[in-house]
Order: sequence, then structure tokens, then C-alpha cells
Amino acid sequence: EQKSGFLLTAKGVDSDYGHSLHFFGKGDDGPFELIFSDSSPVVFVPRSTKLPQGVHLKERKEVGLKSFQGEQVDALYFKKLNDIYNLRDKHSDIRTYEADVRPTERFLMERFIKGQIEFKGESKLDNGVKVYRNPLVKSSPKRKINLSTLSFDIETSRGSDLYSIGVHFCDHENDVQEVFMVGENQGELDHGKLQYYPDEKSCYLAFEKRLLELDPDLILGWHVVGFDLKFLEKKCASWGIDMNLGRKRSRVIVNKAQNSSQHFAKIDGRVVIDGPPALRAAFFQFEDFKLDTVAHELLGTRKDIESTGLEKVKEIERRFIEDKVSLAKYNLLDCTLVTDIIRKVKLVELLQERVHLCGLLMDRLAVSTAAFDFSMLPLVHRKGFVAPNTLDIVRGGGASGGHVLTPSSGLHDHVIVLDFKSLYPTIIRTFCIDPYSRLMAETNPITTPAGIKFSKTEHLLPAFIKELMDAREEAKLSGNKPLSQAIKILMNSFYGVMGSGGCRFYHADLPTAITGTGQWLLRQAIDFIEGDGYKVVYGDTDSVFVQLPNGDRVIERGKSLATRANEYLKKQVSKNFGAESALEIEFEKYFRKIFFPILRTGTEAAKKKYTGIVVNENKESELTFSGMEFVRSDWTKLAKKFQYKLYEEFFAGNSPEETIRSTVNDLRNGNFDRELVYKKRLSKSIDEYTKSVPPHVKAALLAREAGHEVERDIHYVMTRRGPVPTILDHSDIDYNHYIDKQIRPIAEVVLTPLELNFDNIVVGDQLSLF
Repeated sequence: EQKSGFLLTAKGVDSDYGHSLHFFGKGDDGPFELIFSDSSPVVFVPRSTKLPQGVHLKERKEVGLKSFQGEQVDALYFKKLNDIYNLRDKHSDIRTYEADVRPTERFLMERFIKGQIEFKGESKLDNGVKVYRNPLVKSSPKRKINLSTLSFDIETSRGSDLYSIGVHFCDHENDVQEVFMVGENQGELDHGKLQYYPDEKSCYLAFEKRLLELDPDLILGWHVVGFDLKFLEKKCASWGIDMNLGRKRSRVIVNKAQNSSQHFAKIDGRVVIDGPPALRAAFFQFEDFKLDTVAHELLGTRKDIESTGLEKVKEIERRFIEDKVSLAKYNLLDCTLVTDIIRKVKLVELLQERVHLCGLLMDRLAVSTAAFDFSMLPLVHRKGFVAPNTLDIVRGGGASGGHVLTPSSGLHDHVIVLDFKSLYPTIIRTFCIDPYSRLMAETNPITTPAGIKFSKTEHLLPAFIKELMDAREEAKLSGNKPLSQAIKILMNSFYGVMGSGGCRFYHADLPTAITGTGQWLLRQAIDFIEGDGYKVVYGDTDSVFVQLPNGDRVIERGKSLATRANEYLKKQVSKNFGAESALEIEFEKYFRKIFFPILRTGTEAAKKKYTGIVVNENKESELTFSGMEFVRSDWTKLAKKFQYKLYEEFFAGNSPEETIRSTVNDLRNGNFDRELVYKKRLSKSIDEYTKSVPPHVKAALLAREAGHEVERDIHYVMTRRGPVPTILDHSDIDYNHYIDKQIRPIAEVVLTPLELNFDNIVVGDQLSLF
């Protein structure tokens, strides 16, 4: 009987019998595992290569493929994956191709299986999982598979004591809320089940047993890998047991990423969705990624304990001793908030759509170079080529980037923004840019404005991009936001991947051709607009800022200008390059007023920085910022609120003096103490900061010395002792630091064109007394 399902995780396993591939997934009748017991990992070598003694080869075969340099290659098939590693490491003089492609991903990509799979064969039940050995498989059309979720969260002491574990499980039929609590019975929950256990180990084992019973496809949490799973893994190790939360009671493996403080978890048959990194990867933006902040912004609700740092820890410890029911409510709310956030933004649907588009399974979606491989490698093979190993790529010079004009500094009225829709993907389509068409450039060539040739007829990526763009338009029309967002993420990754040294298809001509064409197009658009009698006040990569003489019928005039610019560019592209333009300029927004600040170090306006009042079609206005402190995550709340208020006054034509004076006075009086927190992310472990130790690392070191777990995002305050983490006492705030480093630089951007002096405003009254 033919079955189908959605793949969740994959792994390759070396054993005495060879290399086997294991794919876990979810079908209509529950979880399944597909095992392929003889996968024969493959690598390619030049046909002229003579293999030395001791290479454990299963088969060498002519496959009709060649390298990008035109040299014929053979396929070497091995019994184990480790044999390929040995060949690569012990015989580095042998040139290999695609030795770094994961066998699990090669298996799927060569069969064009993207998440959804059909399979046929005999099955046996093993720990609730239907196991199929060497089934017949093929790709399957995308369809809805309901995935169950389990959000969990642990509460602990300041040390290493486990207090409780909260669980919120959901599938299309059930909603389960439970808390597993260490200690004596202190009562029950009004909503949800609360169970008590005599010690930490029995509490954990009850949680593990329940998770295996509920059998979720997805495990959700907030910093669930770096904190919750890592904490429980250490606990299990201290008890001499494994953390067996995977399907078929398999062990969870928590690994730390190289050169980073971020952790990853591998769980057979289950995918971990960790709230903050998953939302960041999907380009969601919040003031910060604390659970309380995101829940308040998306759901309009907050955590049960709103205090942070040491106050929060003390309250949790108090509840554990005095009021375990209250602690259980807090623990459970953290679980349900995570579930509700992920539902609200349709994150699971977005991840599923991304799998269907690029083929990588959920736990590999962050690796954009692997997603590009998944799409390109099988197509390149069918054109007769093999690709290099990633580490063998010779890095060339970087591309020059987008064209950015120096803005016309100061305040401007009635400025519209015309925007190239999906500029780099449409450049790839118009000029047939991809790794294969570069190789085939002498076949019916087309030359880009950067002078680099590609083949007009032999290409792969342009057709794929057209499919994606058409699908995105359909998704928008049908209201399928997850699919529309998934396509946008994938399309926007292509340029970055081809310009990345971590891509096996990298060649300097690819990013140079794209950015060079983008620069030419922006200049052409500006020439046309200025030739039409308008003033261009700014241009940046894919946008042109055009000043209109007045505010009459702005949107209508903007759309008309965009239409004429499109017609002009279409003719230019056809005339100069013989290409059919897929480019599209569209009216994006209207600024009633816009301000371009002058650089603090000179007289020119700063690039990529502006603020203005945007007016929409309903004549509703909004103050917006780009590149300014207001939108930067490493500035304080005080700075952002001050900047917003300052520009409100500025655009209203009012003097900023009173706003500046009152903000400084309130700051000195302690009225803004809660808004002085800096947030900075650790890019590596704190012990790796040896050459210089920036403030957030100093704060992290203090937190660790005090016995606190150090997360990637460090929150600290500048005191008279220097940077101190918010979880420690920081009452001796250095207000002068905030005046000089947060208030002054923001204020002076506005004061300079008004010919006002910050010090005269702030201390002028006091000086006049002497």
C-alpha cells in the first residue's frame, strides 16, 4: 500500500554492515522511519586519479560527468561514510568533488523529494514508530500534514536545582497542560494537571515518560536548547542516564556551534523550534527577544513574573518554597505563551513551506548554502557536471555592493520612494545569471552591464526564480502569508549564497555581475527621473527618493512615474543587451517630510540613515526611522524614546530645547532607570574574547562569576564601576555616561542644522548663576 508523509529529521549511520540512511517523518497514520541499509556514500575524482593502497573502495564507476574545468570524473562508492573522510584527510593530494555533500541530502535531492515523500513497503512497529526497511520512495505533491507540538519549560534555582517542568501539548484533537514539580504536595492547579515528585530524578523521568507518551513531532521552547535541554542533559549525566526524548526512545544530543555560544539539539523524529532564533531566521523583529516582550507585542499579554534578573530568580525561589501552585502557574504560562506566539505568527506553517520549497529538512533550514546545493546540484548533474568541495573554492575579490548616492542633507518636503521589486532575483532572470550559464557563456552569450558574459539559453536559476515569483504572487492573492514569506526568504538568499565563500558554486563573476547590473539600473532610473524634471534626493541599491514640487495627487503621480521608468528601462535593456526585462519599479511610499542627517565627522549627509513622516493612501501618518538609533537593538529604550520625541517636535517645527532639557533632568533624577539597559549579543563564547573585552563581555564575566548561567544576549547597565549585568545590583548608575553616549549624539544631529549647542541647553542655566 502506498503511503505518504512529511519528513522531519534525517541521519546517516556507519556500522560494521555499511552506511545506512534513516529518515523520520509523520504520516496520516502516525510517525514512521524509513531505513535504507546500503546507501554507498559517493565521491567523485578525476578519471586520471590512481588510488593508493589501503583505500576501502566498494566500486569505481564511469558516470559521464566532468568538473567545471572540463575534466572527466569517476564516481567512487564506499561502504562507509568514514571511508570518504579517511580518503580526504589521509590523501589530501587527491582532488575530490562533492566529498562534503551529506548522503541523506544527496538521497533526497537526486529524487527531487522536498519534505513530502511517498513510500511503499513492509513495516514493523518499534516503540510506536512504523519502520520501513528499503522501501520504494518518490517525491510527493505538497499536502497538509498536521504536526503535533509540545512546548516545555523548566524552572530552576540560582544554582543547579531543578524545581519543575511545565508542558503544553497540542495536536488537532488534544490540548494537554501539565506541570511536574519537585517537593511536597501544596495543592492543585485550577487549570492543568500538577504532579509532585520526591526528588529531581523522579520528576525528570516522569516528564520523559509523559513526553514519549504524547509523542510530539515538534518540541517548542524559549532558549529551549541552550538552557532547558542543556540543563537537563547535565542533570541526566549526573544521574548516569541518557536523556531519551527522541522517537524509539533515542538519545538527545546537544551540541555547541563552532565559534559561537549557540547550541543545537538533534532528536530523532522530532524537530526543536527554539523561539528566538527561529523568529530571527524568519526576519521577525521585536524590541528584544525576551519572552515577555514578544508575548506582549504579539498577544497583548505578559509573563506571570514581570521582574527580571535577580528579582525574578528570588521570586521563583520564594514560590518554590512557599507557593508551589503559584510557581506551577508561572511555569505553565511560559509554555502556553510560546505555543501561542508560534501559532500567532504561523511559524510552523512557514517552516513547512520552506521545506517544500528548498528541500532541506526543518533542522537544516538555517544553512542557506545547503539549500542552494539542494536545488542546484541535481540540475548541474543532469547537465553533465560535478561541483567542487566547498573548502576547495578559490575566493576572489568581493562584489562592490549596491550603488548608494550621498543624500541631499537636511529636511525635504514631499518625497516619494520608487523601489525595484525583488531587484537581485529579477536581475538574475533578465541577464540569465547562474553558475551553469557562466560555464556555458560562449553558447548564445548575453553580456551584463558589468561586462561579464552568461548564456542566454543554457541556464538553470532564472527559470526557478520565475516559478518562485509566480508562486509568490499566487500566495499573496490567496492570502497565504507563510508561503509568500518562505519564497521571499529563499529568493533573497540566492545572491548572498552565490557571493559567499562558503558556497561550492562561488565565483567572483556571479556577485559582481549582479551588483554591477544593479548599479547600472539605479543610475539609469535616476537619469530618466531627473530627465523628466524631478529632483532625486537619495538613491540606495534598489530605491530612488524623488522630491515632488507639491503634495497634490502624490500616489497617483508616483505610480505614473514608476510606469514610465519601467518602460524606459525595458527599452534600455533591450537596446543595449538584447534582453527581455523582468525588472519592475513600483511606487513604495510617500514622505510628507524626510530628514537626512549630516555625518558627525563631516559636512556630508550620512548614507542609509533618515527619518520622516510617511503618509499612506488613507492619509494616515507615521513617524519612521531607517538606520537611526531608534531601530538599532544595541541602543537603550531611553535613547529610542528620546529620539522619537525629539523628531516629533522637529517635524512639527518646534524647538527641541525643552525636550532635551527635560529628558536630561528626568534622567538625573532617576526617572528613567528602567530604560537604561544595553543589550548586546555574544558572537562567541566569553572565554574567546582575548584581544579586547567589550562592555557586554565584561558584564557577562561578572554574571558568570556570580554563578549565573550566561545566555547569548547580555543585558547590562553602565554604572560608576563600569558595565554590570541587570541580574546583579546596578543601583550606582553612571548618568553622565548616558547623557554623553546616548542623549548627546542623538540631540546634536538635530541641533547642528539649527545652530544650537547641546551644552548650552543642558548646563546653560547653571552656568549663568556664576
